[in-house]
This record gives sequence, structure tokens and C-alpha cells, in this order.
Amino acid sequence: MRLFIAIPLPKDIQKAIWGIQEAFRAGCASGDFVPEGNHHITLRLLGESDALLDIAAAMRQAVRDARPFTLRLGGLGSFPRGRTETAFLSVGGDNRELSRLYATLDSALWEAGFARGGRFTPHITLGRRVARDSGQWSVVSGQSAFRVNSIVLFESKRINGKMVYTPVHTETF
Repeated sequence: MRLFIAIPLPKDIQKAIWGIQEAFRAGCASGDFVPEGNHHITLRLLGESDALLDIAAAMRQAVRDARPFTLRLGGLGSFPRGRTETAFLSVGGDNRELSRLYATLDSALWEAGFARGGRFTPHITLGRRVARDSGQWSVVSGQSAFRVNSIVLFESKRINGKMVYTPVHTETF
């Protein structure tokens, strides 16, 4: 199973992101854009694994002392990838609690035998291999806020050419 752990987004935030993404997409020459309903905040990519019990235990350990916190959609950003970019919305708000959650999850997964994660840059991916049209990207997110009180283990599968993310396990805090 190809797995990742993420913060799910409420339906109203998903809808807002979809609107932002569609406005953004109009100013791009090309790209592979995230399908509607697939937006999330990735905490850890785990890759191929069948260690579901170990991952669930690590998630449980990570949220043991976590408290619900608030995040908000930020501005548009990108990670350069050669001639194209990975476009995203930044995430602001209670980044201290988000960073603490990431660090405890990373440690718990490491104790369960997974490799350490890399540098954590909280974001919501809009598109990969994005090529800009001439001019600047100018999309405003509206600073939508949302409450975080769970993390989800997702399985990622390509079905009929489309990425489908299926929740496998949830930990609420």
C-alpha cells in the first residue's frame, strides 16, 4: 500500500481551495492539478508499506498530548522543480502546535522503524509540474481559518488515471 499521513481539511475549506485553484489554473500554461476533494496538509509520506498497526500506534502516540488548534489558508507559493514548479497555498495560524505535532509524529514513526522525515514546510499543494503564463501569479486566499483536531492515514491509488486517497486510520485529539 502507498501511504501518507495528513491533516484532512473541512469541506468548506476544500471548496474554497478548489475556487482558488481554478482561478490560479487560469493563469498557467500547463500543470498537473490536484483533483477536487484531494487537498490536504501532508505530514509524512510513508511510501509503500503494510505496517498498518505500527503506523496507527505511532499516530496514537503522536496525538496523545496534542490539543486542537487553528490554521488558516495563506498566500500562494511554489517549490521550483527545474523548468516548472509545484504550486501551493501556504498555511498559517498556530504553526507552533502544528510543528509540535509534526515533530512528535516524526519521532513516533522513527521509533516504529521508519526513516526520519525531512524539513517540514506546511502547505496545500495545488499543482505539480506547473508552468506559468507570462506575468505574476495573483491569487488571494481570503485567509480562511479552520480547526485541526485529527490526523489521517491515507492510501494513495491511481484509478482510471486519477489519484484517489482512501482514509485507512484516523486519530482524533
